[in-house]
Amino acid sequence: MYELISIQERSRWKKLLDTLHITEIYYTNQYFLGALKLDPGEALLFHYKDDEGEVVYPFIKRQVSEEETTFYDVTTPFGYGGPLLKVENSQANLAANFREAFREYCKSEKIIAEYIRFHPLTENANIFQSYLNVSPLFNTYTINLKDKNNPYEKIQLNSRKEDQNDKNLVVKKLGTVRHMFEFLVLYYAAARRREEADSYYFFTNDYFETLISSMGSDLHLFGVYHEEKLVTACYVLAMGDTIFYHLEGSVSDVYSENTMRILLLKIAEWGEENYYSFFHLGGDFRGHVKHHKQIKKEIANCEPSKFYIGQKIHDQQTYDSLVSVEEQDVIRRYRNI
Repeated sequence: MYELISIQERSRWKKLLDTLHITEIYYTNQYFLGALKLDPGEALLFHYKDDEGEVVYPFIKRQVSEEETTFYDVTTPFGYGGPLLKVENSQANLAANFREAFREYCKSEKIIAEYIRFHPLTENANIFQSYLNVSPLFNTYTINLKDKNNPYEKIQLNSRKEDQNDKNLVVKKLGTVRHMFEFLVLYYAAARRREEADSYYFFTNDYFETLISSMGSDLHLFGVYHEEKLVTACYVLAMGDTIFYHLEGSVSDVYSENTMRILLLKIAEWGEENYYSFFHLGGDFRGHVKHHKQIKKEIANCEPSKFYIGQKIHDQQTYDSLVSVEEQDVIRRYRNI
């Protein structure tokens, strides 16, 4: 009824996604290669199948104890994820059967807890409300690049006028490898300002090097220059018909609002020119970048998509004895997105 595919079985992993017509970049083998630098463990794809349909659920299995008996938890990587269903008959029955199979798997593998960042665009959180403790965190925003009667075009036209008035700001598409270290200077500067060096996810050089190597042409870097100096930059992921805003860096908060607006709009233009349909701008849990959220909200022309996290404790007694109170704070674990 179910099979497990390891990250070493790249062709098998890819073939399954292709067969089910899944083009979500966060579910790919190559994305997990980078994610393992943030969450060391074993990357697996859980594939469930019965008469009701099929479920694909990639995750990272992590060791949480070093006792005589080893226990684990499972988590989706930084970004978005969770089970994706391909329904043949009943969605409710498929979800129930899948969860029962996954419960048995967790029991046999001594997996005591499960954490999911649900994908806001697939809305898969709605299916599993009764199976996990599901909590909303924030809205995420998307531009429909194919909709010709939208606020995005109006803001884009206004932005072009601003660009003409401010000739010192120039947006360029950069080399993901060639300009990586310039980006890292901006990223670490921004992280220090946000006091994120001690946060659950801090993106090291090793992470970026692996991301660039594994994602190849599905990763893109854009930057804003002011008087020939790179002041803001961001990496985006692109696959299928969707671009995803990934990570950003900026030299100081002085440039943040204006340059971010220009940068997002230029990426949207590039996406439209390269036949993408959507640009998912994301959202942000952190209050100090509220203006970024406002910019994303203003530019977006789709209804907001809610970002949910999910948690399931499979062995409460062992979980309480092994997991610290701080680590039980799933909001902290998942607030960086």
